[in-house]
Amino acid sequence: MRRRSTTALVAVAMVLVALTSVAPVTAAQTHIQIQSVNVSEDNPAPGERVTLTTTIANFESSAGPVEVTDVYVRRGAREFSRIGNPGSIAVGGSLTVPLNLKFDETGFKRLTVHATVEQSNGEYRQISYPLYLDVEQPDEALISMSNLNLVAGQKTPVNVTISNGDTEPLSNAQLYLDGAATVDNPERVSASLAPGTQSTYTFQASFPEAGRQTLNATLSYQTSSGNTRTVQRTVDVSVDEAVNDVELDASNQIRNGSSVIRTEIHQFGNVELKDVEIRALSEGRTVARVPVENVFGESSRVVTLRDDAIPAGNVTIVAAFTAQSERQTATSSLRYAKYAPAPTSAITLTGIEITRQGDTLTLDGDAANVGTSQVNSVVVSVVETNTVKPVDPQREFFIERINPSEFERFEATANASAGVEELPVRVQYTVAGQRISTIVPVDVGNADVQANASRDDGSSFLGVGVFLLVVAVAVGGVYRWWNR
Repeated sequence: MRRRSTTALVAVAMVLVALTSVAPVTAAQTHIQIQSVNVSEDNPAPGERVTLTTTIANFESSAGPVEVTDVYVRRGAREFSRIGNPGSIAVGGSLTVPLNLKFDETGFKRLTVHATVEQSNGEYRQISYPLYLDVEQPDEALISMSNLNLVAGQKTPVNVTISNGDTEPLSNAQLYLDGAATVDNPERVSASLAPGTQSTYTFQASFPEAGRQTLNATLSYQTSSGNTRTVQRTVDVSVDEAVNDVELDASNQIRNGSSVIRTEIHQFGNVELKDVEIRALSEGRTVARVPVENVFGESSRVVTLRDDAIPAGNVTIVAAFTAQSERQTATSSLRYAKYAPAPTSAITLTGIEITRQGDTLTLDGDAANVGTSQVNSVVVSVVETNTVKPVDPQREFFIERINPSEFERFEATANASAGVEELPVRVQYTVAGQRISTIVPVDVGNADVQANASRDDGSSFLGVGVFLLVVAVAVGGVYRWWNR
């Protein structure tokens, strides 16, 4: 931060004043001089008003009071400010006169403050005071711009940052953005900006045409000395032609044990997509809808549609969005399948053969583990009801373990009343420390019927007896024929 000290300049000025401003001591001589000139701003900016507070002293050694007729400031032959007849000064007194001036151009200014006084004897004297000022462009406040990815016909955020590089606060800061763009709410106001800090403001700017354009930021503020200053920053920007190239991808995926539709909307162009919405349609009916954040140019957004309300089958995904004030859509289709996770444990009875012998039913089949974990201590039995009762020899059938995707043979027997078409079969097993019990209905309406065992044995004995009788008769006949 520039704040050049004027101590050396003032010291030189004081020496010159001592050499040129004090009259020689003679009889009835008035001793008067410009004692000091205080500058309101050490380094004024172009166009900024500067006040030179000039103090003229009439020393005790003077012969009498004086009348100050003119006080003015010059640079060479050019006069910047003058005040006439500001007042009189008694012996030992002083008079303060403010001179206001400003400079339109920067640079080092060598000035001289003059005063004309009328002495008590009627004579006029000229006294002067040299002064040096350095007029510079203000640099307490700096302006910068960022996020200048501009597209013709599209509102784009532009960030403007103001910084205070001074050691004193800046107040009443007013920032204005204009140029070749149309800017929404182009003015921002800040009551104060502390030393060494910055503030960033976002403007919405739109350029009607592509090509090289300009943005102009103007900042007005008040310094700690009360001066109002203005700084500007003009930036040349490149505005691109609007390109809108949107694609929508959709796929069936599994997330956390359930089916989802993963959609991804891509903007390969540079136009921002606003008011984006993703919809899933089944048979022309919307079954899921998700709002999406804006999609910036050359970027993508991923959205997941959950399967709660989406039926399996052909599904159409529609992305609706606004691109440069125009409502548009993009679509993608897929064959959606519901995810059916494999159970960790499940026993299924398969290949069951059922035979009936009297009132006794025998079930012979396989217990298959269709889960993903080993099951232990499997017990298969028929559940007792009013019409069904498990009986020996296989009231319960025990299987030590069944590995995943494997099976073991089982057998179960029970008495069932006539007309029973279904047997309830209980399957119990242990998996992961838990005992699980399920009941499986088994159809026995088509059981194979076997003849009674006692009847079969009597018929066999009768057949054997008849056979032996025939043989005996035949042998007896042969014997009698032989004896003849």
